[in-house]
Amino acid sequence: MSTLKLRSLFVLALLGAAIAAPAAATTSHPHDSFSVTNVRVFDGVHSIPHATVVVRNGEIVAVGQHVQAPHNLPEIDGTGSTLLPGLIDSHGHSRDRSELERSAQFGVTTLMDMWSLPQYVHRMKREQERGGATDRADMFSAISPATLPEGYPYNFTPDEIEEPTLSSAAEAEDFVDDRFDEGSDYLKLMIEDMSVTSPFTIPTLDAETVRALTRATHRHHRLAVAHVTKGALAQLAVDNGIDGLVHVFVDEPISSALVAKIKRKGIFVVPTLSVEESFVDGSGGAEVVADPDLGPYLTADEIAYLLSSPGLLTPENLAIAKSNVTALRAAEVPLLSGTDSPIYGAALHRDLELLTLAGLSPREALIAGTSAAADAFGLPDRGRIAPGLRADLLLVDGNPLQDIKATRRIQHIWKTGVEVERPLPSLFGAANRSAASSLSPVCGHGH
Repeated sequence: MSTLKLRSLFVLALLGAAIAAPAAATTSHPHDSFSVTNVRVFDGVHSIPHATVVVRNGEIVAVGQHVQAPHNLPEIDGTGSTLLPGLIDSHGHSRDRSELERSAQFGVTTLMDMWSLPQYVHRMKREQERGGATDRADMFSAISPATLPEGYPYNFTPDEIEEPTLSSAAEAEDFVDDRFDEGSDYLKLMIEDMSVTSPFTIPTLDAETVRALTRATHRHHRLAVAHVTKGALAQLAVDNGIDGLVHVFVDEPISSALVAKIKRKGIFVVPTLSVEESFVDGSGGAEVVADPDLGPYLTADEIAYLLSSPGLLTPENLAIAKSNVTALRAAEVPLLSGTDSPIYGAALHRDLELLTLAGLSPREALIAGTSAAADAFGLPDRGRIAPGLRADLLLVDGNPLQDIKATRRIQHIWKTGVEVERPLPSLFGAANRSAASSLSPVCGHGH
């Protein structure tokens, strides 16, 4: 598939597209027991200064200022550093293991996938359940989303993708049963008419069908999340039982009444500001490429993608999206960090920064990328640093509670206590980084 077609699908569907990534090196650190001493710990909610964290057999066994590091374990001095839970990307798309490997190489140890292939998801989850997958992010998935036969996103790929659809509320129960029978962890609804990014509209799920889908999902004791980019469709989703919105809409300011209803119903929101920014111009991508802590680890294809932009959203759209996040944050609606990006791992660090630019404190942004995501998706074994939880950990230089960009200064990444290696892509050398750093902040606008 051509780069242009990938970009087109990604832009119009607000979905991740697969791009080339380097083959990941196998982990050469078999040990999953160690301690980190004298380190600032962000435990997913709070900060603990001068703490020690002890990991045995891939599990956190002790955390605190008065914990003694066992003499028989390797010890890492965390002076001047911060230990975080492994990051969680709450909106991704993966169809190849290399994408999950790329995620882990940037400290993203869990990816909540919003559209994939059953066979691939089954294979990845078998690895996870068998205790492997120490060199890649864990994956949970909606697999096949709920949409009409002529609806989004399949209207763009009618000859290439054959996926299950439904045409009415009467089909909702069977559709939902089939999704969970095929292994979906939650249901995603595509509530999209294309009017925000195109001069035409397409049919989308109506209120009755959305209500039937969410009720059937809740009978399975699962979550129903919705893709929406338009205020009126977000209102429809909220009114009809949705548990989470996996984009913040960009066409109009959110009303105080809708904010209050979202809060009252306990709905979480994944704003995906990083992908919305990328639809405006390449300025955010250029900053990622030029970043001394992210740029050296990007591939040539990733750089090219970051520096391009379809220009289908306006700066006004992005300003609306940020103001909507600000309003949701003021009401204490749970906000999660998610990228919907083919730039696996690196894009989440930009998304965390954009959340702070929308009014979240660095601590609140870190919560959005760790414990809030784990809570929203019902993952009690991760997203925090506490005894009994898995040792998915990220050690960074500096204090991201003061400077969110410190999440990029990665020193170590562990997946269930096993260190993840970070190979430097051979196609991206010092000359490329120097060229990228000289780019204008608006590089890529209109491409």
